[in-house]
Amino acid sequence: MKFKLITSSVVVFVAFSNFASSQENNALVSAFFGLDSSMPFQANFLCPGAQGMDGMPVNFKYPIDASSLSASDFEVVDSLGNINIPLCAVLAPANENGENRTVLLIGEFGTAVTNPPREVRVVDDLFTAETLEGESACSEIINLNGISTTNVVPLADGPSLFFAQRLDGSLNECTTGVQTIQVAWNGGITPHISGDTEADLFQYYIGYTEESSGALIPHVPISIADINDNDNFHQLCFSTSDEIVKISMMANTVQDPNQDPNLYSEIDVTYCSPLSVGATIFEKRYEIYPNPFSQEIFIKNLLGDEYFIIYDSLGRSIIEGKCFETVRIPETKSGIYYLTIGNNTNQATYKLIKK
Repeated sequence: MKFKLITSSVVVFVAFSNFASSQENNALVSAFFGLDSSMPFQANFLCPGAQGMDGMPVNFKYPIDASSLSASDFEVVDSLGNINIPLCAVLAPANENGENRTVLLIGEFGTAVTNPPREVRVVDDLFTAETLEGESACSEIINLNGISTTNVVPLADGPSLFFAQRLDGSLNECTTGVQTIQVAWNGGITPHISGDTEADLFQYYIGYTEESSGALIPHVPISIADINDNDNFHQLCFSTSDEIVKISMMANTVQDPNQDPNLYSEIDVTYCSPLSVGATIFEKRYEIYPNPFSQEIFIKNLLGDEYFIIYDSLGRSIIEGKCFETVRIPETKSGIYYLTIGNNTNQATYKLIKK
Protein backbone atom coordinates (compact mmCIF):
# COMPACT_ATOMS: atom_id res chain seq x y z
CA MET A 1 0.00 0.00 0.00
CA LYS A 2 1.34 3.44 -0.91
CA PHE A 3 0.16 6.93 -0.15
CA LYS A 4 0.87 9.61 -2.76
CA LEU A 5 2.30 12.79 -1.19
CA ILE A 6 2.02 15.81 -3.50
CA THR A 7 4.38 18.73 -2.83
CA SER A 8 4.80 22.01 -4.72
CA SER A 9 7.42 20.59 -7.09
CA VAL A 10 7.66 16.82 -6.81
CA VAL A 11 5.50 13.77 -6.29
CA VAL A 12 6.82 11.57 -3.50
CA PHE A 13 5.63 8.02 -2.79
CA VAL A 14 5.86 7.02 0.86
CA ALA A 15 5.30 3.33 1.54
CA PHE A 16 4.16 2.73 5.06
CA SER A 17 6.12 -0.55 5.01
CA ASN A 18 2.89 -2.16 3.80
CA PHE A 19 0.11 -1.69 6.33
CA ALA A 20 -0.05 -5.39 7.16
CA SER A 21 3.69 -6.08 7.11
CA SER A 22 4.21 -3.46 9.79
CA GLN A 23 1.78 -5.28 12.06
CA GLU A 24 2.77 -8.14 14.29
CA ASN A 25 4.37 -10.81 12.13
CA ASN A 26 2.29 -13.58 13.66
CA ALA A 27 -1.09 -12.24 12.48
CA LEU A 28 -1.21 -15.22 10.10
CA VAL A 29 -0.56 -18.02 12.57
CA SER A 30 -0.62 -21.21 10.52
CA ALA A 31 -2.12 -23.20 7.69
CA PHE A 32 -3.18 -26.83 7.90
CA PHE A 33 -3.05 -29.06 4.81
CA GLY A 34 -6.12 -30.85 6.04
CA LEU A 35 -7.49 -32.69 3.01
CA ASP A 36 -5.53 -33.77 -0.09
CA SER A 37 -7.98 -34.14 -3.00
CA SER A 38 -10.56 -35.27 -0.44
CA MET A 39 -13.10 -32.48 0.01
CA PRO A 40 -16.48 -34.22 0.53
CA PHE A 41 -19.61 -33.79 -1.55
CA GLN A 42 -21.12 -31.47 1.09
CA ALA A 43 -18.36 -28.95 0.34
CA ASN A 44 -20.11 -28.16 -2.95
CA PHE A 45 -22.67 -26.21 -0.93
CA LEU A 46 -19.87 -23.91 0.28
CA CYS A 47 -17.96 -23.84 -2.99
CA PRO A 48 -19.39 -25.23 -6.27
CA GLY A 49 -16.94 -27.79 -7.68
CA ALA A 50 -15.18 -28.32 -4.33
CA GLN A 51 -15.70 -32.09 -4.16
CA GLY A 52 -12.41 -33.94 -4.59
CA MET A 53 -10.26 -30.82 -4.16
CA ASP A 54 -7.79 -29.91 -1.40
CA GLY A 55 -8.96 -28.24 1.80
CA MET A 56 -6.66 -25.95 3.79
CA PRO A 57 -7.77 -24.10 6.95
CA VAL A 58 -5.70 -20.90 7.31
CA ASN A 59 -5.60 -19.50 10.83
CA PHE A 60 -5.37 -15.83 11.86
CA LYS A 61 -4.76 -14.17 15.20
CA TYR A 62 -7.58 -11.70 14.54
CA PRO A 63 -11.14 -12.25 13.22
CA ILE A 64 -11.62 -11.60 9.50
CA ASP A 65 -14.20 -9.22 8.04
CA ALA A 66 -16.22 -11.51 5.76
CA SER A 67 -17.14 -8.65 3.42
CA SER A 68 -13.46 -8.22 2.42
CA LEU A 69 -12.73 -11.94 1.90
CA SER A 70 -12.23 -13.46 -1.56
CA ALA A 71 -10.23 -16.33 -3.04
CA SER A 72 -7.99 -13.89 -4.93
CA ASP A 73 -6.69 -12.59 -1.58
CA PHE A 74 -4.52 -15.73 -1.29
CA GLU A 75 -1.65 -17.55 -2.96
CA VAL A 76 -0.50 -21.03 -1.92
CA VAL A 77 3.06 -21.94 -2.90
CA ASP A 78 3.85 -25.65 -3.18
CA SER A 79 7.25 -27.29 -2.64
CA LEU A 80 8.08 -27.08 -6.36
CA GLY A 81 7.53 -23.32 -6.31
CA ASN A 82 4.20 -23.34 -8.15
CA ILE A 83 1.80 -20.58 -7.15
CA ASN A 84 -1.76 -21.82 -6.71
CA ILE A 85 -4.84 -19.61 -6.47
CA PRO A 86 -7.74 -21.02 -4.44
CA LEU A 87 -11.06 -21.76 -6.09
CA CYS A 88 -12.87 -20.48 -2.98
CA ALA A 89 -12.12 -18.94 0.41
CA VAL A 90 -14.85 -19.23 3.05
CA LEU A 91 -15.18 -18.64 6.77
CA ALA A 92 -17.69 -21.46 7.27
CA PRO A 93 -18.04 -23.46 9.38
CA ALA A 94 -16.17 -21.25 11.93
CA ASN A 95 -18.23 -18.16 11.10
CA GLU A 96 -19.96 -17.24 14.36
CA ASN A 97 -19.33 -13.91 16.08
CA GLY A 98 -16.10 -14.17 18.04
CA GLU A 99 -14.72 -16.82 15.68
CA ASN A 100 -14.02 -15.92 12.02
CA ARG A 101 -10.30 -16.54 12.53
CA THR A 102 -10.08 -19.60 10.27
CA VAL A 103 -10.44 -19.22 6.52
CA LEU A 104 -11.01 -22.48 4.62
CA LEU A 105 -9.18 -22.38 1.29
CA ILE A 106 -10.47 -24.82 -1.35
CA GLY A 107 -8.52 -25.65 -4.50
CA GLU A 108 -5.49 -27.55 -5.75
CA PHE A 109 -2.49 -26.77 -3.55
CA GLY A 110 -0.08 -29.70 -4.04
CA THR A 111 0.25 -33.34 -3.12
CA ALA A 112 0.96 -34.87 0.25
CA VAL A 113 4.52 -36.26 0.65
CA THR A 114 5.70 -35.56 -2.92
CA ASN A 115 4.77 -31.88 -3.31
CA PRO A 116 3.02 -30.45 -0.25
CA PRO A 117 2.25 -26.72 0.11
CA ARG A 118 4.96 -24.78 1.98
CA GLU A 119 3.73 -21.17 2.14
CA VAL A 120 0.46 -19.22 2.21
CA ARG A 121 0.43 -15.54 1.26
CA VAL A 122 -2.13 -12.76 1.52
CA VAL A 123 -1.67 -10.83 -1.73
CA ASP A 124 -4.64 -8.45 -1.76
CA ASP A 125 -6.49 -6.24 0.69
CA LEU A 126 -8.00 -8.42 3.43
CA PHE A 127 -9.31 -6.66 6.53
CA THR A 128 -9.79 -7.83 10.08
CA ALA A 129 -13.04 -7.11 11.92
CA GLU A 130 -13.41 -4.51 14.65
CA THR A 131 -14.20 -5.67 18.18
CA LEU A 132 -17.93 -6.10 18.72
CA GLU A 133 -19.35 -3.48 21.08
CA GLY A 134 -19.54 -4.78 24.62
CA GLU A 135 -17.57 -7.93 23.81
CA SER A 136 -14.10 -9.03 24.84
CA ALA A 137 -12.92 -10.64 21.58
CA CYS A 138 -9.76 -8.65 20.80
CA SER A 139 -9.33 -7.05 17.41
CA GLU A 140 -8.65 -3.87 15.48
CA ILE A 141 -9.31 -3.16 11.82
CA ILE A 142 -6.03 -3.80 10.03
CA ASN A 143 -5.19 -4.64 6.43
CA LEU A 144 -3.46 -8.03 6.18
CA ASN A 145 -2.25 -7.50 2.61
CA GLY A 146 1.38 -8.65 2.38
CA ILE A 147 1.59 -11.08 5.28
CA SER A 148 2.48 -14.75 4.83
CA THR A 149 3.30 -17.91 6.75
CA THR A 150 5.55 -20.87 6.12
CA ASN A 151 4.05 -22.60 9.16
CA VAL A 152 2.10 -25.04 7.00
CA VAL A 153 1.25 -28.11 9.07
CA PRO A 154 1.79 -31.31 7.03
CA LEU A 155 -1.14 -33.54 6.24
CA ALA A 156 0.15 -36.38 8.43
CA ASP A 157 0.55 -34.22 11.55
CA GLY A 158 -2.29 -34.16 14.01
CA PRO A 159 -4.15 -31.00 15.07
CA SER A 160 -2.75 -28.52 17.60
CA LEU A 161 -4.06 -25.46 19.43
CA PHE A 162 -3.33 -22.10 17.80
CA PHE A 163 -5.51 -19.69 19.81
CA ALA A 164 -6.99 -19.16 23.28
CA GLN A 165 -8.84 -16.11 24.59
CA ARG A 166 -11.18 -15.15 27.42
CA LEU A 167 -14.75 -14.44 26.31
CA ASP A 168 -17.38 -12.25 27.96
CA GLY A 169 -20.68 -10.75 26.91
CA SER A 170 -23.10 -12.50 24.55
CA LEU A 171 -20.23 -14.37 22.86
CA ASN A 172 -19.99 -16.49 26.00
CA GLU A 173 -22.08 -19.66 25.61
CA CYS A 174 -21.16 -21.28 28.94
CA THR A 175 -24.12 -21.78 31.29
CA THR A 176 -21.94 -22.95 34.19
CA GLY A 177 -18.76 -21.61 35.77
CA VAL A 178 -17.51 -18.06 36.22
CA GLN A 179 -14.95 -17.76 33.42
CA THR A 180 -14.94 -18.83 29.77
CA ILE A 181 -11.88 -19.44 27.60
CA GLN A 182 -12.35 -19.93 23.87
CA VAL A 183 -9.81 -22.18 22.13
CA ALA A 184 -9.22 -22.94 18.46
CA TRP A 185 -7.47 -25.79 16.65
CA ASN A 186 -5.57 -25.52 13.38
CA GLY A 187 -7.81 -28.14 11.80
CA GLY A 188 -11.31 -29.45 12.29
CA ILE A 189 -11.35 -31.95 15.14
CA THR A 190 -13.42 -34.86 16.44
CA PRO A 191 -12.91 -37.00 19.57
CA HIS A 192 -10.19 -39.61 19.24
CA ILE A 193 -10.46 -41.56 22.49
CA SER A 194 -12.75 -44.52 21.95
CA GLY A 195 -16.25 -44.03 23.36
CA ASP A 196 -15.93 -40.26 23.86
CA THR A 197 -18.18 -37.67 22.29
CA GLU A 198 -17.31 -34.02 21.71
CA ALA A 199 -19.19 -33.13 24.89
CA ASP A 200 -16.71 -35.25 26.87
CA LEU A 201 -13.66 -33.27 25.71
CA PHE A 202 -13.67 -30.77 28.58
CA GLN A 203 -12.17 -33.37 30.92
CA TYR A 204 -8.98 -33.49 28.82
CA TYR A 205 -8.40 -29.73 28.68
CA ILE A 206 -6.37 -28.08 31.47
CA GLY A 207 -6.27 -24.35 32.21
CA TYR A 208 -3.43 -22.92 34.27
CA THR A 209 -3.40 -19.98 36.65
CA GLU A 210 -0.11 -18.48 37.84
CA GLU A 211 0.90 -17.82 41.45
CA SER A 212 3.03 -14.81 42.40
CA SER A 213 5.98 -17.20 42.58
CA GLY A 214 5.49 -18.13 38.94
CA ALA A 215 4.20 -21.62 39.66
CA LEU A 216 1.38 -22.81 37.39
CA ILE A 217 -1.72 -24.25 39.04
CA PRO A 218 -3.86 -26.61 36.88
CA HIS A 219 -7.67 -26.36 36.62
CA VAL A 220 -9.97 -28.73 34.75
CA PRO A 221 -13.02 -27.09 33.12
CA ILE A 222 -16.38 -28.08 34.58
CA SER A 223 -18.07 -28.17 31.15
CA ILE A 224 -17.63 -27.26 27.49
CA ALA A 225 -19.75 -25.09 25.18
CA ASP A 226 -19.90 -24.21 21.46
CA ILE A 227 -19.81 -27.88 20.47
CA ASN A 228 -21.39 -30.09 17.80
CA ASP A 229 -21.18 -27.39 15.11
CA ASN A 230 -18.35 -29.01 13.11
CA ASP A 231 -15.90 -26.13 13.49
CA ASN A 232 -12.52 -25.85 15.22
CA PHE A 233 -13.60 -23.69 18.20
CA HIS A 234 -14.57 -24.72 21.74
CA GLN A 235 -15.53 -22.73 24.82
CA LEU A 236 -14.17 -24.01 28.13
CA CYS A 237 -16.19 -23.22 31.28
CA PHE A 238 -14.06 -22.78 34.43
CA SER A 239 -15.18 -22.43 38.04
CA THR A 240 -12.09 -20.42 39.05
CA SER A 241 -12.14 -16.63 38.78
CA ASP A 242 -8.32 -16.47 38.81
CA GLU A 243 -6.77 -15.43 35.50
CA ILE A 244 -6.18 -18.38 33.16
CA VAL A 245 -2.82 -17.88 31.42
CA LYS A 246 -2.36 -21.15 29.50
CA ILE A 247 -4.44 -24.00 28.06
CA SER A 248 -3.16 -27.49 27.34
CA MET A 249 -4.59 -30.70 25.91
CA MET A 250 -3.23 -34.18 26.51
CA ALA A 251 -2.05 -36.24 23.51
CA ASN A 252 -4.23 -38.69 21.57
CA THR A 253 -7.43 -36.91 22.56
CA VAL A 254 -8.74 -35.43 19.29
CA GLN A 255 -8.15 -36.19 15.63
CA ASP A 256 -8.32 -34.29 12.34
CA PRO A 257 -10.52 -35.30 9.36
CA ASN A 258 -7.81 -37.80 8.33
CA GLN A 259 -7.97 -39.49 11.75
CA ASP A 260 -4.51 -38.19 12.72
CA PRO A 261 -4.40 -37.82 16.54
CA ASN A 262 -3.03 -34.73 18.25
CA LEU A 263 0.27 -34.59 20.07
CA TYR A 264 0.44 -32.78 23.42
CA SER A 265 -0.60 -29.20 22.68
CA GLU A 266 -0.58 -25.97 24.70
CA ILE A 267 -1.21 -22.30 24.01
CA ASP A 268 -0.95 -19.05 26.01
CA VAL A 269 -4.21 -17.18 26.57
CA THR A 270 -4.46 -13.89 24.67
CA TYR A 271 -5.75 -10.78 26.44
CA CYS A 272 -6.67 -7.52 24.74
CA SER A 273 -3.81 -5.08 24.19
CA PRO A 274 -3.12 -2.39 21.56
CA LEU A 275 -1.67 -3.54 18.28
CA SER A 276 1.66 -1.96 17.49
CA VAL A 277 3.48 -0.62 14.46
CA GLY A 278 7.14 -0.99 15.33
CA ALA A 279 7.55 0.92 18.58
CA THR A 280 4.56 3.15 17.87
CA ILE A 281 1.21 2.47 19.54
CA PHE A 282 -1.44 1.65 16.94
CA GLU A 283 -4.13 3.99 18.15
CA LYS A 284 -7.61 4.95 17.01
CA ARG A 285 -7.10 8.64 17.65
CA TYR A 286 -9.49 9.96 15.00
CA GLU A 287 -13.22 10.61 15.26
CA ILE A 288 -15.07 9.82 12.02
CA TYR A 289 -18.66 10.96 11.41
CA PRO A 290 -21.32 10.58 10.16
CA ASN A 291 -21.21 6.81 9.82
CA PRO A 292 -23.24 5.67 7.91
CA PHE A 293 -22.38 8.51 5.51
CA SER A 294 -24.03 9.91 2.40
CA GLN A 295 -21.62 12.11 0.40
CA GLU A 296 -18.92 13.21 2.82
CA ILE A 297 -17.30 12.41 6.13
CA PHE A 298 -15.72 14.60 8.79
CA ILE A 299 -12.51 13.71 10.62
CA LYS A 300 -11.56 15.18 13.99
CA ASN A 301 -8.24 15.09 15.90
CA LEU A 302 -5.99 15.30 12.82
CA LEU A 303 -2.34 16.22 13.43
CA GLY A 304 -2.02 17.87 10.00
CA ASP A 305 0.40 15.50 8.25
CA GLU A 306 -1.92 12.57 7.52
CA TYR A 307 -2.83 11.08 4.15
CA PHE A 308 -5.74 8.76 3.48
CA ILE A 309 -7.06 6.03 1.19
CA ILE A 310 -10.67 4.85 0.93
CA TYR A 311 -11.21 1.30 -0.37
CA ASP A 312 -14.36 -0.49 -1.43
CA SER A 313 -15.18 -3.97 -0.10
CA LEU A 314 -13.15 -5.55 -2.94
CA GLY A 315 -10.00 -3.68 -1.93
CA ARG A 316 -10.10 -1.18 -4.83
CA SER A 317 -8.94 2.36 -4.11
CA ILE A 318 -11.81 4.86 -4.45
CA ILE A 319 -10.05 8.09 -3.46
CA GLU A 320 -6.78 9.04 -1.78
CA GLY A 321 -4.80 12.14 -0.90
CA LYS A 322 -3.90 14.53 1.90
CA CYS A 323 -6.31 14.24 4.77
CA PHE A 324 -8.42 17.27 5.73
CA GLU A 325 -11.24 17.58 8.21
CA THR A 326 -13.80 17.18 5.41
CA VAL A 327 -13.48 14.42 2.82
CA ARG A 328 -15.99 14.31 -0.03
CA ILE A 329 -16.40 10.82 -1.44
CA PRO A 330 -17.18 10.24 -5.14
CA GLU A 331 -20.54 8.78 -6.17
CA THR A 332 -20.44 5.19 -4.96
CA LYS A 333 -22.89 2.37 -4.34
CA SER A 334 -24.31 1.70 -0.91
CA GLY A 335 -22.26 -0.77 1.09
CA ILE A 336 -19.09 -1.21 3.15
CA TYR A 337 -15.91 0.85 2.64
CA TYR A 338 -12.62 1.20 4.53
CA LEU A 339 -10.83 4.43 5.41
CA THR A 340 -7.10 4.20 6.19
CA ILE A 341 -5.46 7.30 7.68
CA GLY A 342 -1.72 7.46 8.25
CA ASN A 343 1.49 9.42 8.50
CA ASN A 344 5.09 8.26 8.75
CA THR A 345 4.66 6.82 12.25
CA ASN A 346 1.07 5.67 12.69
CA GLN A 347 -1.89 4.26 10.77
CA ALA A 348 -5.49 3.42 11.56
CA THR A 349 -8.28 1.88 9.51
CA TYR A 350 -12.00 2.47 9.99
CA LYS A 351 -15.00 0.65 8.58
CA LEU A 352 -17.47 2.97 6.82
CA ILE A 353 -21.02 2.30 5.67
CA LYS A 354 -22.50 4.17 2.68
CA LYS A 355 -26.26 4.73 2.96
